[in-house]
Amino acid sequence: MIYVDLAIKITICFAFALVAFKLKVLDGGGTISAVIIGAVIIFTEGLRWFFLLLIFLAIGAGATKYRYSFKRKRLRERALRKAMNVIANGLVPASLAFFSFTLEQDFSIPFVASISVALADTFASEIGVLSDNAYLITNFKKVEPGVNGAISLLGEGVAFLGALIISLSAYFLLEITMHEMILCIALGLLGCHIDSLLGATFQGKGKGSIVAEDTVLTNSDVNLISIAIVTLLAFIIIIL
Repeated sequence: MIYVDLAIKITICFAFALVAFKLKVLDGGGTISAVIIGAVIIFTEGLRWFFLLLIFLAIGAGATKYRYSFKRKRLRERALRKAMNVIANGLVPASLAFFSFTLEQDFSIPFVASISVALADTFASEIGVLSDNAYLITNFKKVEPGVNGAISLLGEGVAFLGALIISLSAYFLLEITMHEMILCIALGLLGCHIDSLLGATFQGKGKGSIVAEDTVLTNSDVNLISIAIVTLLAFIIIIL
């Protein structure tokens, strides 16, 4: 049975890599990074944790591909998700799975919260950018859609939807409680706004992944920091 289980997990990892590469959602480095992150999760905490990550990757990929040509014109740049972007979104969840397994502690809530942030932010950036009415989160002045730190009503709505999808999936997959599900939704939304705030203040005035002269943090840095902050908050809340 051990060998069968091992074979199933390896097959799932390779199948995931093949599908991601064939759909051209990730470039080569991004695909390899995603497989490594997925393998860490599936070989430590198992299929249920991995499926939650898979839900994020699949739905996030759909959001990325949605009206791709239009978004490429609006942002003036639209590359495939690269290794650093995948690592920024997956490093914290993979680390949580690893330490949850090795320390024999239940880190499921911080894990769910970290992925909730990731999908909320993905929806906000990939679908929210379609809105014609965007406002800078720091002063609420109207700006061009896609500017770092811009928010919109559409973006807020889909960010909530992203956090809801992950948290509701965790309710069934990881059997978290209703209160924990609501907490993860709230943390996902909070993380998305932290991401926007960091983008407005430290990422510069460029659009999307374009690096402006005043850039302090890259898009991947902002993603990683916002996810890490929310994960820390999740730990504090569950401890208290």
